[in-house]
Amino acid sequence: MARKTRRAQATTSETSGSPEPVPHVAHLRWLRARYHFHTFCYRDPRSAFSSALGIPVVSPTAVLLGIASTLFNIGKANEALAFIRVAHQCRVAVDPPNGAVFFRTFHQLRRYISTTKGKTHRAGFTDINQGTKEYALVDGAMTLFVGVPQEFAEATKLALRHRDHLGTHDSLCALVGEVEECQEPTDVVYLPPERWQNQLPPQAGVTILILSQFVKPLTPTVGSHWWMAGGDNTERVPYMIKGQFFGTTRGKIYRKN
Repeated sequence: MARKTRRAQATTSETSGSPEPVPHVAHLRWLRARYHFHTFCYRDPRSAFSSALGIPVVSPTAVLLGIASTLFNIGKANEALAFIRVAHQCRVAVDPPNGAVFFRTFHQLRRYISTTKGKTHRAGFTDINQGTKEYALVDGAMTLFVGVPQEFAEATKLALRHRDHLGTHDSLCALVGEVEECQEPTDVVYLPPERWQNQLPPQAGVTILILSQFVKPLTPTVGSHWWMAGGDNTERVPYMIKGQFFGTTRGKIYRKN
């Protein structure tokens, strides 16, 4: 699940009932962007932050929130706000890298102690939270395919061109070539359950991963803050990707082919 610097529970006017399915927009413009990584990190949405398990692709929510975040960062606030309102209508497919070797790291996270958020005599010092995290050394590029409504194509292309990380903030990436327009991908096995459960792909060697997707619009703004995370605006569903995992004595390996 995408992590943002301003985190809070999203509020919504719909307080009861099950989430509505993601609507299908008939006329989406598809864009393709390929990224290289030094190291890559994105945790399985089911895993705890203190023991994050890595996977070789990112969720649709991470891609779409990343587009909005980049637009904010480059001064396109109006475009970012408008994009967030239609993010639940967009579609995402990801072609994983050729392979990835995962390794586990030990983290000590320092957090500032504030007297306004918690009474303490140690104001100004830091708490230390310890945990582990999986990173991956990636073979080849990861390719994003993003389908957006026609009027958001240029803003999305600009955001994908300036995106400097995917997954976590320390998962730095570099764009390979240019962001290109393309057709909706048919050879990328990155399918939500409503597709793969009814029509299994002919090739062997696929893996089911739990990823997050939007199910309805996000709350636009609350005061001076933008609220993007959690709530019933998203759901975790099983996606199918190409490739398989292999365990080793020191970690795990992912191979697409």
